[in-house]
Amino acid sequence: MDSDVPAMGFLHGYLLEAKREIAVRFDNDEEKYKPIWEIIDKRWDNKLKSPLHLAGYYLNPYYYYPNKTNIEKDGSFRAAVIDCVTTLIDDEDIQDNIIEDLNKYKEQQGSFGHDIATRRRRNKDFNPATWWLNHGTATPNLRLLAIKILSLTCSSSACERNWSSFESVHTKKRNRLLHDRMRDLVFVKFNSILRQKKENKGRDPLEKEINDVLEDDNNEFITGVEPNASLEDQECTEPSTKAQDAATSQAKAKRIRAPRPRKKFRTLSSLMTPQSASSASESEENQDDMVFTDAEDD
Repeated sequence: MDSDVPAMGFLHGYLLEAKREIAVRFDNDEEKYKPIWEIIDKRWDNKLKSPLHLAGYYLNPYYYYPNKTNIEKDGSFRAAVIDCVTTLIDDEDIQDNIIEDLNKYKEQQGSFGHDIATRRRRNKDFNPATWWLNHGTATPNLRLLAIKILSLTCSSSACERNWSSFESVHTKKRNRLLHDRMRDLVFVKFNSILRQKKENKGRDPLEKEINDVLEDDNNEFITGVEPNASLEDQECTEPSTKAQDAATSQAKAKRIRAPRPRKKFRTLSSLMTPQSASSASESEENQDDMVFTDAEDD
């Protein structure tokens, strides 16, 4: 059902076929397939038996004509069509014409009884809305209503949202939750999101609340008046500035490093000229003193 193909006319029929297939897989043993049918019917009765679903099944010729006797015997399908007529159409004359057109559709009168119309409706892959567009010319009002209903698409987004809620609750760290506790947590989480959406339903998603600048009386760019600090503010700021100055002086004192000890080294000229040990050491000390004094001057 979760596709781009209009599936409103096939959903009810697919569920009936699924129940029959389940019964066949259990060899038509009612004790085995009955519990599964009850699970399907519980979901089906609550969500998937709306007037649109029943009317789509009624107006789909692939299901209607082979099962016409049972469908007409069960009055819920025609009642669903009448409910859609009164909801979607306001003109009473058009409503009466559609009710009369239902009899033509039932008896295959006019374009409904053509050979090509009969042959096309037996193909399960056909689009029922297109079939009504081509072969419903004898009943123009019913034709437009059928196209509207059969062109609707179905989606499994509700189930997927429920699965994502379960994934956020049942994680690797919380994988020992019992079934009842996990169900209650998912119920609270999902319905809190629905409540939040309902509360924000009337709000424009593109609208953003911004404070008006003109309402600010202390804004000097709007008033043109520069605010003057009072004496109390100055007295409060003076001790704070003194504390900041003391903190900055302490930080600068910490940054001052102790002087490193001087290292003595021999120059290249002293190594090239032969001198005595005492004279060489004296010359090296003098040169070291000169080097450091130059550095201090720089």
